[in-house]
Amino acid sequence: MLPLLEEAYIATGKLYFVYKEYPVVNQNLGPIASFAGQCAADQGQFWPMHDWLFANFDRWANDDAVAQVQTGAAELGLDAGAFANCFETQAPRDRIIADIQEGQRYNIRGTPNFVINGRMISGLLPPAQFVAIIDALIAQAESGQLPSTVATVTPTPTPDTDFEPELDLALGDPAAPVVIVEFSDYQCPFCLRHFQQTLPLIKRDYIDTGKVRYIFKDFTPTLYNPSYHPQAVLAALAAECAGAQGDYWPMHNKLFDEQDRWADQTAAAQVLKDFAAELTLDVAAFTACLDSEQFLAEIEADLEEGIAAGVQGTPGTFINGLFVSGAQPYEVFVQVIEAELAKVR
Repeated sequence: MLPLLEEAYIATGKLYFVYKEYPVVNQNLGPIASFAGQCAADQGQFWPMHDWLFANFDRWANDDAVAQVQTGAAELGLDAGAFANCFETQAPRDRIIADIQEGQRYNIRGTPNFVINGRMISGLLPPAQFVAIIDALIAQAESGQLPSTVATVTPTPTPDTDFEPELDLALGDPAAPVVIVEFSDYQCPFCLRHFQQTLPLIKRDYIDTGKVRYIFKDFTPTLYNPSYHPQAVLAALAAECAGAQGDYWPMHNKLFDEQDRWADQTAAAQVLKDFAAELTLDVAAFTACLDSEQFLAEIEADLEEGIAAGVQGTPGTFINGLFVSGAQPYEVFVQVIEAELAKVR
């Protein structure tokens, strides 16, 4: 797509193209590529590195990603020492976070995503359709109106983020000025990373201090695709069944902390019943609840709510309605939360 845009629109002065970083953090490699591009930019070589990353995806999209992109920098004639130091010091971190926050303001949910003269184009459209939209918007910019042959070019509809309130599945002051709604999947490794590395800091600094109300929602695509995280629904049911006995959060925490005991296990149901015993729950009542899928409707409702809000993967978090995609660093959450708190100070 980009070569077509370069030849027909950028080179002819019709289009000004700006690239923004929006790494999918829960894929691990996205931030590494973003750092590579920005570290190359510090040497005036952003576009050569940009092109190298896409052309050599198979080379660096593995556990040796940092070493491979450093090799790529050398192949492009960059100062290898300066490039490596840039990576080590994470010098471009603030620039990348700023791009992520800008994407959040547009409610961007995934990549690729384009904003053309303020109009949102989500996903990779067929070239002919993409070109038709650009031509229509160029015509609109020149004449003030869309061509008569074009019915409409509209932004992506605003997602529905009017979430159902939660009582049992929430932490923090109900009157807190900032509300965080997280859509998560107990079998998701990136949700586990968020639970272990980021959520404790949010809890310490914002939830426990009365500044944030935290709400957990189940997002289990397993309901539509049984091969995807096949035990996720069972785990969500286990948390709900524990909640029926007043122990939702102890089970919630145990499901993440001991994910390796039940995830991808054919005997997961028995492991979850063992969890109930370890938490001193009424195991008979828990077993009846789990086996009957008593809370399946609630889990299905959470999934539908997440889909309506535009969630496409987990974790997906809304901070006063602003979307944060993936297991972003704590600093990203801090900046969004602080910006929201500043509005009420």
